[in-house]
Amino acid sequence: MKRILITLLAVFSTTLIFSQTIKPSDKIVLATGQKITVQSNISLEASLSPGMDLTSTSATENALEVKNRSDKNYTISSTTTKLKVDMNMMGQATNYDSEKKEVPGTDIEKALAEKLNKPVDIVIDNTSGTAITEMKTDKKNDEDDGDPLGNMLSMFADNSDDAVVTSAFELVPRGKNVGDTWSDSAISKEIKTIRTYTLKSITGTEALIQLDALTNALNKIELQGMEIEFKSETKTTGEIITDVSTGLVKKKTTESNITGSFQLMGQEMPISAKATSTITYK
Repeated sequence: MKRILITLLAVFSTTLIFSQTIKPSDKIVLATGQKITVQSNISLEASLSPGMDLTSTSATENALEVKNRSDKNYTISSTTTKLKVDMNMMGQATNYDSEKKEVPGTDIEKALAEKLNKPVDIVIDNTSGTAITEMKTDKKNDEDDGDPLGNMLSMFADNSDDAVVTSAFELVPRGKNVGDTWSDSAISKEIKTIRTYTLKSITGTEALIQLDALTNALNKIELQGMEIEFKSETKTTGEIITDVSTGLVKKKTTESNITGSFQLMGQEMPISAKATSTITYK
């Protein structure tokens, strides 16, 4: 059971103001072959009753490349090129650094290594920056059964790849002035997110946006023959610097506070966590 809890938490671990009306682009503006480097640093502190704590820091680098474009969409390839994770759970340390070229030892280290240098194509809507969901081929059951950790990580793999790409773009609606707000939402069977944006300032083509978001999630997964139900509420605040002429984000910082619980073997266990992230796009 301890191993399951560790696995769950490891995965859980993924101015100047001008009074003017800006004239931003209505679409994301990219060139075929354009490359973007995404560097992200994330820290996590999680607490699982009774007395189980997790601390984790990670540094990731992704290479994005615009593969194709159409009147409505861009196809962008995302490849994880570097990954460093330092995690401690109840005194048990996991340290992984892709640049050290060491052979992964634990299941978690092997799962992290599997993410490297594997391009994933994401199609985004060029008027919103959101990913366009497509049907994907299911893995064979015997492969899933033989790798429960990989099966769990696969629940988050698509979301992770989508997030790396879609978070690189933020369009400001036309006609918005400093102090104005707008909102959007993302709703699926398992997750509901409502985001509110406030335009804080404009300097040249750079806009500073305040982000406030609320996410509620309910997931049911199967791990080692047991069904686990995970519920969470995440409150996120942050700031985004975006180029209004292209929709390309330059920097994003966020702080998230997560509360929730999961049911395992008939017991409901509370969990709380705080995550901070800094992501730059070049």
